Amino acid sequence: MTALLLRQIDLRLAGANWQRGGGKGTKPKPIELPDRQGRGDRPAAVKAPGGNVATRLRNLGLLPPGA
Repeated sequence: MTALLLRQIDLRLAGANWQRGGGKGTKPKPIELPDRQGRGDRPAAVKAPGGNVATRLRNLGLLPPGA
């Protein structure tokens, strides 16, 4: 979320500076988000929620081994 907000702020400031400069030069383009590098247009893989809940609870000592 932080990267997205910083990206939006950067784009807005660059656009405002470009407008105040009379629109000279190329219009600013958004920067890539860190999590989108190398994936192209494919969405991130989504894991099923709660897939390893029993393993996590065993590691925390909340479930006895073998349960």
